[in-house]
Amino acid sequence: MNRQHLFSAFSFIAVWLLYGYASGVFDHFHELPMGVHQSAQCDRASLAQNYYYGGFRFLYPEVNENRCIDGIVSCEMPLGAYFSAALYKLFDYDEFYFRLLTYGIFSLGMMALYFLLKTRMSSLLALALILLLQSSPILLFYCNNFLPDIFSLGLALIAWWLFFRIHIQHPYLPALKQRSLHWLFILCLGFSVATKTTSLLQWLSMAGFAVLSFIPGSGLQLADRRKLISALLVAFCIPLAWYFWSRHLSMTHNSQYFMMSLPQSAGMQQYREAWQVYLANWPTQTLSYPLIYIAVALMLVTLFLKRFIQAELWIVALLNSFGAFAFLALMIEQFKYHDYYVICLFPAFALNWLALHDAACKLKPGRRWIKVVLLGLILLALNYQFHTGKKNLEERYTEGNYWEQSHHRAKDLDSFRQKIQAIGIDRNACVLAGYDPAPNMLLYLLHLRGHRISKDHDTERLDYILNGAHPRYLISNDSTLTSRVGGMVKSVRLLASQRRLELYELRYDRDSSEHRME
Repeated sequence: MNRQHLFSAFSFIAVWLLYGYASGVFDHFHELPMGVHQSAQCDRASLAQNYYYGGFRFLYPEVNENRCIDGIVSCEMPLGAYFSAALYKLFDYDEFYFRLLTYGIFSLGMMALYFLLKTRMSSLLALALILLLQSSPILLFYCNNFLPDIFSLGLALIAWWLFFRIHIQHPYLPALKQRSLHWLFILCLGFSVATKTTSLLQWLSMAGFAVLSFIPGSGLQLADRRKLISALLVAFCIPLAWYFWSRHLSMTHNSQYFMMSLPQSAGMQQYREAWQVYLANWPTQTLSYPLIYIAVALMLVTLFLKRFIQAELWIVALLNSFGAFAFLALMIEQFKYHDYYVICLFPAFALNWLALHDAACKLKPGRRWIKVVLLGLILLALNYQFHTGKKNLEERYTEGNYWEQSHHRAKDLDSFRQKIQAIGIDRNACVLAGYDPAPNMLLYLLHLRGHRISKDHDTERLDYILNGAHPRYLISNDSTLTSRVGGMVKSVRLLASQRRLELYELRYDRDSSEHRME
């Protein structure tokens, strides 16, 4: 890396860190899983927790629920969780390191995107577009989170930078030919898809470009088409191999947790309702109103500017945009309740901006003032989006706010966990947790393993757990559930309590038909 590249890297890092401080991202690095989709956060964080406590068996990811018997699960490649557990071992257990790793990979991806944009536009404009993208409420909240989507996005952005610098002809920059960068492209793209299946969209865009380059008259030029095709095939082998291994885990351990599913609407009416739910909640969390509609409109504008845009840029932007809209339409039943699913679609914005800038460069000298106006509008948009994004980030971490949506108060559970440890109860004890609306939340936050029960579980389910696994303890925040359990065992003895949380010891006597409540 020459002196100019080093200066660009240091400049980006300085601005990026200053932005992270100003936006409030750095204020939440020590937070336990909380906020929107707290259950999904705990699910993924539980993988790291079990690697940390149970041994670093990468091929056998485990979660907290059902750990009395077997917690090994089928899932997407838990790369972030595994390396986070390694950081826990090095520096002590603290969710800070999981958040730091996620933020670090995402930051590298955004720096790679900055380098890509800077090859075709000014550094100021490239920085403004990067920060405008990062000001998205969704990216601000998830950029240091536990979900693999943001980790996968970081790797995908690095892959896009390498894709352009290795394979796409640039007006004046020579293509990068280092073998190490070629393998870095393969690894980043492959692990991005393996970590989050939704990133397959990026692989398909690149593969589609390679296929279209065979068409005579397409005008598409590749530095080395054979090299690109071989790289894409090798990269695809990584998620493919993990898919078959994860499928093996699903069959041998009868558990599937985080694999991508494709729910279908029962009919056109339900499909329309799914769109209504999505449009009522998530577009303005992607970018604030009216910027989201402007950004989407610009994707459509790109279609009509083909003759002003380099063929390679136009096709890549078109393929990724079409893929993003098709993916949204296909997965709308998932999108309507999951704000983070849109993370995999963010490259579509950047690739379209890259193509549109190429068109702006074709303006006649007498119309160059339009570029100045556009830069001013982008800076105004950045200022607006920064303040609305920062406000939304604060709301997502403010208890009682609509956008916070935590199921459990994580700090209360953390202090209750210390009480439980003081009694001498560790992860080797089988625990029944209730009421818990989703797997792994209570168990993860208390660093325990066992079974969970919710209000929708019937007596047959509870009887199956009690007689099958014989949990030794009950963690309850619901008196009704406590009474139900108490009526099915010999006795329950209160050991500790904090607010609405209570810890009971369960005692069994199969020979006795009398059950009592102590």
